[in-house]
Amino acid sequence: MAKSVHAVLFCSLLVGLSSAQTAPLRVLPWNGHPAAVSLTFDDARPVHLDVVVPELNKRHLNATFFVIISKLTRLDDWRRVQAQGHEIGNHSVTHEHPAELNRASEELEVEDAKKFLDSNFKSDITIFAYPYAELSAGLLFWVKKYDFAARGWQGEGESVYVAAGAEPDWYNLPSQTAYTKYDAAVYRSWIDKAFAKHAWTIFQIHGIGDPSTGFEPIPTDTFLSLLDYLKAQEAKGLWVAPFGTVAAYLRAQKTLEAAKPQLQNGEERFVWKVPAPFPSGVVLKTAIQGGTHVHVYQGKRELHPSKVGVYSVSFDSGELIVKGAL
Repeated sequence: MAKSVHAVLFCSLLVGLSSAQTAPLRVLPWNGHPAAVSLTFDDARPVHLDVVVPELNKRHLNATFFVIISKLTRLDDWRRVQAQGHEIGNHSVTHEHPAELNRASEELEVEDAKKFLDSNFKSDITIFAYPYAELSAGLLFWVKKYDFAARGWQGEGESVYVAAGAEPDWYNLPSQTAYTKYDAAVYRSWIDKAFAKHAWTIFQIHGIGDPSTGFEPIPTDTFLSLLDYLKAQEAKGLWVAPFGTVAAYLRAQKTLEAAKPQLQNGEERFVWKVPAPFPSGVVLKTAIQGGTHVHVYQGKRELHPSKVGVYSVSFDSGELIVKGAL
């Protein structure tokens, strides 16, 4: 059933591309899905380990956890969370308001947290969430140095839905904040609207259940209902993926689509620069004009389309050659 649903979605996306685009190639938005949702959880609370992660795992859903270094406990448990496919992000050392920081401490809040995370999680952590969703010029400088994307302001209205055709601020991406007063219908409406707009929206969540678990805790029943609804919509084509995963795909998409082909000897050569820093291993699902007459290469390797005509393009390569499309 899942395979047939995705095949229909892929075909509908390709029809839209072939009828609307004039460019020789276009990346399918949201990894070939009609919309995307990311769950993010702030502050590395025990409830995240004891309730959130087990419930996510039951449903085979992955999320992002932005952790505060000075409040991080149960480090081995958090390492297991990462090993299970969830994402760890930088939420600073102490979670201070920017107004309380000076130039030196702004650097330390970002850089020291990153060094700790990189060392203890054996990976390159390149996403950030601003404490209190507040920015300063100093924090922004260091975030841009060490991260490729950051969750920033708490958006409102239409602004919290990032369209595939938009050029977002990668260092101030909006999110929708969960509040205790919201019932399950509110969160369902956020997901439904992302679907309707073919857009990406980011949930910002803190506590679950008891008020001691964090800021504006979601009632447990409401939280479980949210996860069940997400899983049901995933079966209908929604891309439920961590913040960094979706941000990397979208930024890579924008970079590739901005590459101007160099024409020579009957072939088109697309060259792009991978941002630094940037996660490795991003693969873009790409539709290329030309049908069966096209041959596509990265390096010395020829790429072959899927059954619905989609090519898996390695963003790390920085180059794509298309022969036979002219």
